[in-house]
Amino acid sequence: MKLSAIDLFRKVPRDLTHGTSHGGLLSVLALALLGLLFFFETWTYLAGSTATSIILDDNADSRLQVNFDVSFLELPCSFATVEVWDYFGNNRLDVTADVVKTRIAGRHGEYVTGEYADAAVGAGHVEPRVAAGIPAPRDMPAPSAHLETLSAGEFEARLAREPLAFVAFLVSWCGYCRSLAPTWSSLASQVVSRHLPVKLFVVDCVASEALCAKQRVRGYPTMRLFHHGAPSETDYAGERSVDALAAYVREHANLPAEVRASTVRLAANEGCSISGTLWVHRVPGAFHVIAKSDAHTFDAANTNTSHIVRHLSFGAPLSPSVMHRVPRDVAAAIHPLDGRSFVNTAGAQSHEHYIKVVSTHYRTGTLVGTRDVLGYQQSVSSMKFDAAPAVPEAKFSYDLSPTAVVIQQAGRRWYDFLTNLVAILGGAFTVFGLLDGAVYRLRKGNRKGATSPLSAAATVKSPQGRAM
Repeated sequence: MKLSAIDLFRKVPRDLTHGTSHGGLLSVLALALLGLLFFFETWTYLAGSTATSIILDDNADSRLQVNFDVSFLELPCSFATVEVWDYFGNNRLDVTADVVKTRIAGRHGEYVTGEYADAAVGAGHVEPRVAAGIPAPRDMPAPSAHLETLSAGEFEARLAREPLAFVAFLVSWCGYCRSLAPTWSSLASQVVSRHLPVKLFVVDCVASEALCAKQRVRGYPTMRLFHHGAPSETDYAGERSVDALAAYVREHANLPAEVRASTVRLAANEGCSISGTLWVHRVPGAFHVIAKSDAHTFDAANTNTSHIVRHLSFGAPLSPSVMHRVPRDVAAAIHPLDGRSFVNTAGAQSHEHYIKVVSTHYRTGTLVGTRDVLGYQQSVSSMKFDAAPAVPEAKFSYDLSPTAVVIQQAGRRWYDFLTNLVAILGGAFTVFGLLDGAVYRLRKGNRKGATSPLSAAATVKSPQGRAM
């Protein structure tokens, strides 16, 4: 028995067939479509799909990694403090070594003015060698020949006439300000004897509240140098004694003109970008960013905690190969706060972010088995509220979900891929064959109708031999 007797794909001799122009056009379209279908079906098979399941969280790690980068637009680095508390509120951790502060400026914190290193700020200290006649501690320093009190109306014009001016912004209800008052008066009385080329001023921020707000005074007392009315880059943060203050003035007075110009504050508003990594216990807790100082008093109404969350995530960062396989909806929940802004709309407002942390296992297949990568998703709810009379803060509260999510590949079998591929390609080819047959019959019918005897005109000759 010959194999040709059972041939299911019998061939028609080429001499019995002929090609058509419309058949060539359909063949080109068919080949293009079949190529695209083959490519997309193969791509879908190789890309695979993912399956999600919920299990009880069996994570046995005792510590949790928190990565953050938050920019505070109107909170100076000298006052911005990071604190971490556990669920019971009595486990305060020292996180200074893991936090980096960068001084920023601009409406959106787009300008970086330099890194900031925390330094010990001198507490209220009364200089023991007080000259005779200096008044005892009182609410505000007493005006004298070398010490003037400035009001809002004369502030800018008066400072513009002074090559070097040292201004103390004080309030009567601040204990640190009352402690500084005799020291400031003593320094003013010794300006001539110490040969200090400076003029001392005092601004009462209770009487001139709008002026202090315009000067972005965040803590009291604030001591700031002005060069012909232009504020220096940083406020004084040293020991509050006559000798230390005099040395600070002399240091700035002896600077060359070009160096002194470079120390002028470029932006009236100074902010702080705080970034770092915290290792906390795997229990509910929170970390706060709050205005705090051991030598300043804060007015809640003038403390602005507006901030931009540049980045906030939990756990070690996922590798690009793992992120490439993570579904889009899951990827958006890994760091949902990134790039979001939270702005104060009134004074003394605090912001709090409630974060539910969900352990997520990303299981991917390899040549030697399955690899399990642990990550975390977040469900976030943010709010702001009136914090008065307390000092406003930005609080990030986190809690751990008792369940975990498992995301793993759920690719198709090879025979399923081949079945779909053959069905798609065969079906497309058959459709084009039917379409070609229909077009051929339609054109053939039109051609027969155009050459039928009923439609042909009879040819009649006239006696002269002309066709009629």
